Amino acid sequence: MKVQGNLIIFSTDNEERKDVRRLKEKKLQVVLDENNTFPTFEVKSKEYIKNSAENKIENIFKTKKFYIEQLYTWGDPSYYTDKYELTVSYLVIINKHNINEMPKNLKFYDIEIENKEGLTSQNVTLSNENKKIQYEIDTIVQQNRENIEYINKLVGKHQIDELTAIIIHTGIKRLRNRIENTNIAFSFLDKEFAISELQQVYEIILDKKLVPANFRKKIEPMIKKTDKVVKESAYRPSSMYTFNEAFIRNWV
Repeated sequence: MKVQGNLIIFSTDNEERKDVRRLKEKKLQVVLDENNTFPTFEVKSKEYIKNSAENKIENIFKTKKFYIEQLYTWGDPSYYTDKYELTVSYLVIINKHNINEMPKNLKFYDIEIENKEGLTSQNVTLSNENKKIQYEIDTIVQQNRENIEYINKLVGKHQIDELTAIIIHTGIKRLRNRIENTNIAFSFLDKEFAISELQQVYEIILDKKLVPANFRKKIEPMIKKTDKVVKESAYRPSSMYTFNEAFIRNWV
């Protein structure tokens, strides 16, 4: 059986600041190539798949600083091609400040999702300054034996292949799940950050606004205050924080 690996790479970007009273707004982004799909890598029989994925990322961006975990293995015959059958997807988070080289055939796309009121489908727009990709994806609930499955399908005309859209959908759901019970959000940020920046990461992934006081209480065990400040608004400077490594030991 022929196996291919691919990488769904997430990052964030800052819009140009328009209001000195507010932080720059971040947007969740995903990397696609000129064919509107993900970077791929060869799965070798004598190499751990995760090592192959890591080597591919290092080769693309010329950096060793990124987060990676296996997302899913896709074995639906509907998506088989002449070149491969199984597809193993890895979820990657990279801070753009850690990218030392960006290949010309890869671009970051802003992700905008519109939930259709009263329906299970979503309108998705992936865009950058040169290109816009739009599609609608629906979630179908199926019962298989004793299991309830959620199947994603594209609706109507679309500018992206279905498996790519499904992987993006699954990747975002994984981020939303992992951000609630791990330290995955810190992979989007610099080593030192303002709490407001961290809150923005949570908000763009969870797709909802958070109450600052409640958020600060939630993440307090996960961060350590540094002696640095940042002037990010018209108000007083904000303290800078870093991830509290002891949190992992306490959590585990």
